Amino acid sequence: MYGYVRPDKGELKVSEYERFRGIYCALCHTLRERYGPACRFLVNYDFAFLAMLLSADESIPEKSRRCPYHPLRKTRCPAGGDNLSNAADCTVILAWWKMKDGIADNGFLKSLGCRLACLILHRSYRRAAERMPAFAECVSENLQKLDVLETERCESLDAAADKFAQILRSAAESISDETRKRIASQILYHLGRIVYILDAVDDLPEDIQTGGYNPLKYRYVLQDGVINPEDEAFLRESLQMSHNCLSSAFALMNQTPYTGILENTIYFGLPKVTQAVFDGSWRPSRNKKQERSPL
Repeated sequence: MYGYVRPDKGELKVSEYERFRGIYCALCHTLRERYGPACRFLVNYDFAFLAMLLSADESIPEKSRRCPYHPLRKTRCPAGGDNLSNAADCTVILAWWKMKDGIADNGFLKSLGCRLACLILHRSYRRAAERMPAFAECVSENLQKLDVLETERCESLDAAADKFAQILRSAAESISDETRKRIASQILYHLGRIVYILDAVDDLPEDIQTGGYNPLKYRYVLQDGVINPEDEAFLRESLQMSHNCLSSAFALMNQTPYTGILENTIYFGLPKVTQAVFDGSWRPSRNKKQERSPL
C-alpha cells in the first residue's frame, strides 16, 4: 500500500494520538519479531489502519516498549494479538509483490533496489504465505489479472481498481466472527478501490512521461497531461461513491478502542489526502514524510 490511509492529526484527541502511536509501534515490533529487523522498514500508516480494523472490541493489554529509532522514548503498545500478527503477515506479502512489480516495470539498472529487496524479503514472504495462504493466493491471482489488463492497455478504471480492491478485501478473511468479517470486507474493498484510484491520479504525470500503464491515460481525454475538469468531477464522484459505501459499512461496526482513530481516518484523513492528491500537493509532502515517526 502507499501511505494514503492516515488520520488527520489536527482532528485527533490526545488520547487517540497516543493510541495510534502505540498501534503503529506495536506493528513495527511485530514485524521484527515475526520476520526480522529488516522488515521493520515495511511498516506504514496503511497497515496500521489494517491492524486497527482487524482488532476485536475487547480491551487490549498494553506494555511500554522502546523504539530503536527513538531510544530515549518509550511508547505504550498493545501486547500482541491476532490483529497485529495478521497485519504483519499482509504487510510482508504485499511488500514482496510490490518489489516484484517494480522489477517488472523497470529496466535492470532501475530495478536493482527492488531486486535486492526481493532477495532480502524472500524467506519472510514464504513464511508469511504459509501463515496466510488464502491471502497470498488472492494477491498472486489478482495481480496476474492486473498484469493482463496492463498488457491490454485496458481503459476501464473500474476493472483495474477492482483487482486491488479484491486483494484488500481478502485481508478480512482472518476475522473469525462472520458479521465482523462481512463488514470489514466491505470497508477494505472500497478502501482498496480508493487507494488504487488515488495512486493512479498521483502517478499520472510520471506514467505519461515514462509510458507506464495507467488506466486514466486511456479512460479520459487529457489536456497537457492533466485530466480535464469535467472528467475530474466524474472521477471525484466515483471516489465519493466508494467513500460513502465504506462509511456505511463502518457505521455497522461495534465500538473498539480504535473506533475514534478509524473514524478520523475515514471522515477526515481520506478526504484530506484525496484533495491533496488532486491538487498536486500530495507528492512533495509524501516524499518528505518520515514514516518512522507516525504523524
